Amino acid sequence: MPLCDRRLQDLAARRAQYRAFVRQRLRTEADAEDLLQQALLRAAERIGTLQQDERLDAWFYRILRNTLADHHVREATRSARFELLPEDVAEASPEQVVGCACALGFLDQLPPGQGELLRRIDLNEEPLPDAARSLGLTTNNARVRLHRARKALRERLRACCGAGSFRACLDCPCGSS
Repeated sequence: MPLCDRRLQDLAARRAQYRAFVRQRLRTEADAEDLLQQALLRAAERIGTLQQDERLDAWFYRILRNTLADHHVREATRSARFELLPEDVAEASPEQVVGCACALGFLDQLPPGQGELLRRIDLNEEPLPDAARSLGLTTNNARVRLHRARKALRERLRACCGAGSFRACLDCPCGSS
């Protein structure tokens, strides 16, 4: 049996142990199962990078912790966006849900590719590695470009209406939101 297959079988054999670890840190069993599946997929993609079999358990727990951290960041972002909505969500306009209309207009004025990167990652919540891959970039290069794109957008927002983020732009004095 190939080494990678054996390692994946070893992970599968400890599935209940890993699920218990994740379940203690999440609200629902469904969330725990989804997160465990995500972590197992990440592990399957990277299993060939593991140098020592005896480090398999520690290596996978690191993947679990990173996947948990990503999950909590996404949840916090979702929660913050929800708090910005009017009390009656049904009456919210698309601009109120997404952010300031002037900020959205600036996305097309950013240097080539930066607006697309911001749309995919910040607005559509596409994972950075997936967006990078579909744009033909390395993850590290996409991370640098994303940082530059956010900085360029902040500068344009400050110049236009004094706001430095989508959140601050909800109270935009320019009247375009």
